[in-house]
Parts: sequence; structure tokens; C-alpha cells
Amino acid sequence: MRVFELSTHVQAIGRNDGTDRRRGWAKRGDGETPPPKPSRSATAAAAYRACCIIECEREERTHDYTRKAGLEASEIVLPHNAPAWAQDRTKLWNAAELRERNGERGANANAFKANAQTARDLMFSFPAELSAAGRLKAARIIARHLVDTHGVAADFNIHEPGREGDERNHHCHLMMTTRRMTAEGLGRKAREWDERAGGKTLARRLREFIAQTMNAQLKAEGKAEAVFVEHRSFKKRGSGQVPTRHQGPTRTNILRKERGQARQAWKAGQQKAQTERHAKELAALEVRQEFALQGKLGQLAQRGREGEAAIQSELEKQRQADSAAKGLSRLFQNVTGRAESDRQAREAQLQESAKRQLQTLKTEVLAERAKFIGGQLRDREALIERHRREDQQLSQTVTSRQAADKAAERTARQPEARTISHERGRGRSFDPS
Repeated sequence: MRVFELSTHVQAIGRNDGTDRRRGWAKRGDGETPPPKPSRSATAAAAYRACCIIECEREERTHDYTRKAGLEASEIVLPHNAPAWAQDRTKLWNAAELRERNGERGANANAFKANAQTARDLMFSFPAELSAAGRLKAARIIARHLVDTHGVAADFNIHEPGREGDERNHHCHLMMTTRRMTAEGLGRKAREWDERAGGKTLARRLREFIAQTMNAQLKAEGKAEAVFVEHRSFKKRGSGQVPTRHQGPTRTNILRKERGQARQAWKAGQQKAQTERHAKELAALEVRQEFALQGKLGQLAQRGREGEAAIQSELEKQRQADSAAKGLSRLFQNVTGRAESDRQAREAQLQESAKRQLQTLKTEVLAERAKFIGGQLRDREALIERHRREDQQLSQTVTSRQAADKAAERTARQPEARTISHERGRGRSFDPS
């Protein structure tokens, strides 16, 4: 039985997560400081995870991630008394953003809170043995558990593995509202998730519930004997194994980018060297073939001239041999008038025979010329085909190196921490919001 080490992570999505607090910046001579970075928003995070478009009313901008691939399933789960509009992802997360404002007093009354938390994001992975239907059912159960327990709205999206990551890494991003969803809309904050209010305890309990849910789904699919989802730490299990620190998606993305750049640089170098070598080989072949062709054409031309001369010489010999008749034969031909007509007939026969010989000679020379040129073309095609195979081999080598890099990445990837991280601003995965 394979033990699947459950990977989970909880993070808060807040407006101050992306702002520049100017720490580590030295003031310039003109007293200016760098402009603040754009803050994160629940609308951007939701659009990214659901691969959709959301018009953010607070930011007055459009978050469009429709071109992002890898979305397997997407669903919103609400409390039973929630208003119907909350099923609309755009309306739900715009409401979460618009709800977080300052009070009615002070200089910034009713302004949007600069440090407000607008959502929480739970990420958890699935064992590879669990089917797509099992993943969807497990995500629904987990979302419903959170909704019923805390009264929040939940928006989950199941993602397929990335193209350059572990092909077994199906995972789910489940966004929760930080406020409880009531019949009138978003109400009071769900403070039980705050660190000081027992968030770590809730995280451990949720981790256990996720593992139990997945194990139940595996059992329902008849795969309980093949894999077991384990949520406990090595210490809790009484194991002496020391857990390693997960390098995190940021470091993973950096290493993946570095490997990709190195792979592309190697590929470009190999392609350049191979292209130059192929061009030199083809140019050398063309020079050799041109030299050989000119020599062959000279030989064939000489053969044609010599053959034509030989045929003309033979024709003259036959003409000379055809001497005029003598004695009584000549007298008979003169009396009957047949001498001139017979001579003309023989001359025509000799010329026709010579013409046929010349045509045969010309046909043989042209056939030999075509055969020689055809052989050169086949040699050129064979060289081009060899170059094509070498280009194909280089492409296969690049693909193999990419697969090797992915395998090395999976081998080097350190397991996730055995408990859910609940610290804000630490260990976040890549998110353009």
C-alpha cells in the first residue's frame, strides 16, 4: 500500500499582501520613495483560480484569465439560506471586496480598508489514484463541511497538473469568504480562523477531515488497499523520519525557469552548430556534384562527337563501295534508265541507316546523362534526409532532457509541512492577484 502524504496549505488573501511598506529602501536625494506595489484582491484570485473574467468594482479593472488552462472542475457552495446572487462568482467576490471599508468616522471614513483580509484560500492535493469524479465529490464534501461549520461561502476549483510539474499533482484551491454568508449577504467576520482564536487547531482538524474524506472516496472506488492518505506528522505517527522543509512554489518556479533557460540555451547552441554543419556538408556536396557533372557532361559530349564521326565515316565507306556497274550491266542500266534510280534508292537507305544510328547514339547519351544526374539527386536527398533525422534526434534529446528535469524536480521536491501553514504572507503560491 502506498502512503500519500497529504499536502495542505491555508493562506489569507489581503489587500496589504502586495503593498510596499518601504522596508529596506533608502531615501533618494529628492526625497522620493518607490511607488507602492498593487495590492491583492479576492476578485483577481477568484478569476485566476476559476480561469474566468471578473470585473472588479473596487479596483475598476478587469481580471481576465480565460486563456489559462488546466481547470478540471469549478463550483460555488453556499449556506442554505444564502441569497441567489451569491452563486454568481463575480457578484460574490465583488461583494467580499466592497464589504471591507472603514467606519463612518475619521478622515478616511467609508474608504476601503488598506489592510483588509477579503478571502482565505485552502489548497490541498489529491492522490493520483483518485478518479476525477472522486476528486469532485471529495471537494464538494470538504466545501460543504466548511460552509456548514463556519457559515462562509466557498468557491472551489480543481486544477490539473501543470505542464512542467508533476503529472500526478491534481489539486484544489478552495476560496472562502472571511465573513459569514447570511440571507442578507455577507455579515460578521468568521474570527475563529484568526491565529489567536485557535486557527491552528482548526487547521489540524480540517487536515484530518480532508484525509478522512479522501480515504472514504478511495474506499468507495475500491482503492483503499492501494493507497492511504496520511495527514499526521512523522512525530505523531511515532516515526523517526525527519521531515524536510518544502522549498515552496516560488523556489520551484525559479528553479524551473532556470532549468528551462539552460535547456533553451543548450538547444539553441546545438541547433546553431548543427545548422552550420549541415550547411557546410550540403555546400561541399554541391561543389563535388557540380565538378563531377561537368566532367560527365564533357565525357558524354566527346562520346557523342566521336560516335557521330564514326557513323559519318561508315556512311562514306558504304558510298564509295557502291561503285557504278560495268560492262553489260552498265549498258543494260543505261538502256533501261535504271542506273540513276537505283543509286538514289541506295543513297536514301544509307542516309536512313545513319540517321537511326545517330538517334540511337543521342538517346544513349541522354539516358546516361539523366542516370548520372538522378544519382546525384538521390545523394542530395539522402544527405537532406540524414540532416532531418539528426534534427529529429536533437528534438527528441531536448524532450528527454525536459523529462529528466521534471523527474529531477519531483525527486528533489521536498514534502509539504505536515500541518497547514496559517501564517499570513509566508509560503504563498504564485498568484498574479
